[in-house]
Amino acid sequence: MPAFVTGLPAAEVHSRLKDALVELQRAEKNALLWFSEIARRKLFRELGYSSLQMYATEALGFSQNKTRQFIRLAGVMEELPVLRKSVARGDLPWTKAREVAKVATARTEERWVAEARRSSNRELEKKVKRAKVRRNNGQQALDMGKQEEVEVPVTVNLRFSPEQFARWEAMLEKIRKQGQSDSREELVLAALLEASNGAGVPRGTATSPYQVVIYQCGTCKRAHVATSRGEQQLSKAALEAALCDAQVLEPGKRNSSTIPPAKRKQALARAKHRCQMPGCNHRHFLEVHHRVPRERGGGNDPDNLVVLCSGCHRLLHERPGREGLLASAPVSAGGFPDRA
Repeated sequence: MPAFVTGLPAAEVHSRLKDALVELQRAEKNALLWFSEIARRKLFRELGYSSLQMYATEALGFSQNKTRQFIRLAGVMEELPVLRKSVARGDLPWTKAREVAKVATARTEERWVAEARRSSNRELEKKVKRAKVRRNNGQQALDMGKQEEVEVPVTVNLRFSPEQFARWEAMLEKIRKQGQSDSREELVLAALLEASNGAGVPRGTATSPYQVVIYQCGTCKRAHVATSRGEQQLSKAALEAALCDAQVLEPGKRNSSTIPPAKRKQALARAKHRCQMPGCNHRHFLEVHHRVPRERGGGNDPDNLVVLCSGCHRLLHERPGREGLLASAPVSAGGFPDRA
């Protein structure tokens, strides 16, 4: 693309501006497709980031608003394969694809893509706006004006690691024990509501809010968690992360903690109950990590303990090269927690 030059005639300036806008749309489309690829294949973990949000803010320098926008659009592109292919092939301009993404579903995306191809940008914007109004009025907006049954169940697919799935089941069981006997969907919503209501309250003191039992073979050292779908094998990194901050029961011995409860409380207070991995700051599912591993002589001294969310903790054991990022995590002399 030609570089900017001042002093050109009006017609030439207009022509170059239009060319630049075409290049801008193409660059924006490609950026989203590459971002979607990172998200779909979870490549951010190979790059050393525990979450897509952390990758976007730390590696790409995105603002929180831009991060939310890209993650939302990447999710839409993953859910709408027809729209994604049309964008990737160049059949549908990105400006139109963004409008379609506002209203299309897996059932209606083919009709919306066809509608976008035969409509101008302004016509498409008007049709999308009318569809959203119909939806807000209780109609199935995306079937191009056809009235259908109002309620259509929405399926949400999640892919858990074995350790995450065990935590998921433990969380649902905790909600059930509080007296709720609703459907699984209602239990999940109740758990999310509990987490959001307690977002400003420090979680995790002497022990984690949700506990998962891990079984380890004394001979081969392999470990698994027991779930409703049978025994699920744990990876070496997941086991190492669990052993950082765990209660250990050996036959014939009393339960013991890898980190004494008092020191765990001090570490959490010092970190103000937030993950200390730069760019994260999550406040739930917190665990305490040993900067110098226990097998290499690292102890439970305050300057050897750092608080991480479960995602960052596991990533650190998967990719030890990220350990250097914790150099800026605060420590307190003598083990006394920082005062806010």
